[in-house]
Amino acid sequence: MFVSLSLSYFLAALIRPTRLGRLLLTVETDVEGVLNRGYLVKGTTKTLPVIALASMIWYGLNAILTSENLNDLKIILAIMFIAMSLFQGLTLNLGWIEYGNKLQGRPSGSKYGAFSSVIRIVISLLVFAPLVWWFGYGAVNPVNADFSTNLAWFVFFLTIVLLGVLMERYTKSSREEPGVDGLARDRVFFLIFMTSCWHILSSWRRVPFTVDQSSFGLLLEEGILMSITVILAVWSLTKKGHKRGWKIFQGQSAVYWGVGFGLAYCGSVSSLTVLSEGSLITTTAIGHAISATVMLAMCPMALSRVGISEELEEQLENTEPSLKLEIVPHHQADVVQESDDDDIVEIVN
Repeated sequence: MFVSLSLSYFLAALIRPTRLGRLLLTVETDVEGVLNRGYLVKGTTKTLPVIALASMIWYGLNAILTSENLNDLKIILAIMFIAMSLFQGLTLNLGWIEYGNKLQGRPSGSKYGAFSSVIRIVISLLVFAPLVWWFGYGAVNPVNADFSTNLAWFVFFLTIVLLGVLMERYTKSSREEPGVDGLARDRVFFLIFMTSCWHILSSWRRVPFTVDQSSFGLLLEEGILMSITVILAVWSLTKKGHKRGWKIFQGQSAVYWGVGFGLAYCGSVSSLTVLSEGSLITTTAIGHAISATVMLAMCPMALSRVGISEELEEQLENTEPSLKLEIVPHHQADVVQESDDDDIVEIVN
């Protein structure tokens, strides 16, 4: 059912800019805005064609596909879950790149060294310690917890320290590049590191040895995180679509893309859970671990796009055109050779 709904919303996003799409799917707003009964009634009416299309797709898939084909479709959705977890990590890195570029200043050196590294690691531990106490220990005294619980969260804090040391060395060359705003890169590096540690914490909380697998709070949190991921993905698509003039990613089409991505994500999570014969929370733990790994692995590449001065950007943009100006086309060379002596005399004079 998730597949048919997501496909129907994707088709709706594609045809929305057309005349037929504007007739069937577009909801016109008035001076009263969208928070009124009339707009809600119109919006509900406009979803009926999408639901009808989803019903036809669902019936067609069940009529055409056999049980073996349906299993293959589940495998495709499981692979889609891994791909969307990768995309989540990339999207978060892109968001921090945009933030860092807005705050960049003059070229400056990066604060690299033992003291700065220790300060960043200590701040990370201070930030996550209350979260571990609240979510990991249930806001009770850790002294009263059993040995396995204390060991699990001690390993988590040790992981943050080791990752902090490794990432300082891994990103050293990217942050010490000359002619860039090293402080901006330091800020983006720290934000990427903290966000990836938050994903690790979310993954750590969902493994069987630290959580009750029927926790409703974790499922609610995962729904919120999924919504944030979908919003970031649609925001990236609409931003690129606006720059390149792609109407299918603009306006109300973005809403259909967002709903379609959300339904595809739900279908991929459920499919991977069924195929692995595990729990839903364990499956989402894998997704958070993948996102954290992608963010940390792509951190040097993300930092290379932060803090670049305007002079350096102009040099990079003018390098290729200057090379093109040195190349004289063959037909232009023939024209120069055919110039008569009078033209040459005028140039000399």
